[in-house]
Amino acid sequence: PIPVNFEVVEHRPEIFEEAHWHAFAGFLDSEFQTLGELSHLSHTHEIKITPGAEHIVRALIEQLPVVAQLQAEVTEIKMADGCASELVINGDKSVKGAQIFFTGSPLALNKLIVGEHLPPKHRSRLAKTHSWTAVVLELEHPTPLAEAGGMRLFNHSSKEFEPTFGRIEGHVSRWATLVHSERSDEHEFTGQCIRHIKRQLKRAWPAAFIGKPNEKIYVLPAAFGQNNLKTKSPWLLPEIPNLFLAGTTLATQSGFLGCVEVVKGVVDLVSGCEFHGADLT
Repeated sequence: PIPVNFEVVEHRPEIFEEAHWHAFAGFLDSEFQTLGELSHLSHTHEIKITPGAEHIVRALIEQLPVVAQLQAEVTEIKMADGCASELVINGDKSVKGAQIFFTGSPLALNKLIVGEHLPPKHRSRLAKTHSWTAVVLELEHPTPLAEAGGMRLFNHSSKEFEPTFGRIEGHVSRWATLVHSERSDEHEFTGQCIRHIKRQLKRAWPAAFIGKPNEKIYVLPAAFGQNNLKTKSPWLLPEIPNLFLAGTTLATQSGFLGCVEVVKGVVDLVSGCEFHGADLT
């Protein structure tokens, strides 16, 4: 609905350690679990997309022929005749559909599909997968913390938390740390992560919270990680031909490019699929 442009620009990531900002080229001898997930943040160039992804998504939503249901949680995927037949939302409301596009973590399918509709081999494989949930703190400061630039990361000695990383864009800054999927439902630990992020920011900017900047907290499940279901198509379980998997952890690339990769893969799959005698194109 709107034209999109992109350009490749120089990216200068920095890391805060030994009380100073330094050019970031990796975590050296550090032993964080998420080193592989965060390695792409050290790239010296990045793709700038205009307008931003949030504007593109908003424009697409405005063209939908239906109303998006916010504050709704899918609690079960019901099956019939070997296909996904309907979704149970918030435990009581059902929505039927001929095709279902699942954008969450593949691991969640073990809970959402009950009984023998999901073969044991897939259940076992899904149980071994994991992802990383992003706990994000967004701050709006009376005055900018620093000049806008590349990604900023904090090195620290705590074994309980993964590195904090983020970016400054004018008066707004956003900071995140990653939580293993095994702990993503621990709300108390999420609160500890927010306090950990704030401690890191105070190391670099002791006055960061003077004046009480506006705060927003986001928890983004399966925001990072790479999963491979080892099926013929990475976007489909062959036993459930109308349940298309569009979770970003199935992509081989990270970030926005990974999202594009998933969308292209699913679209290509749907355009070449047939089920129940109907051509999905």
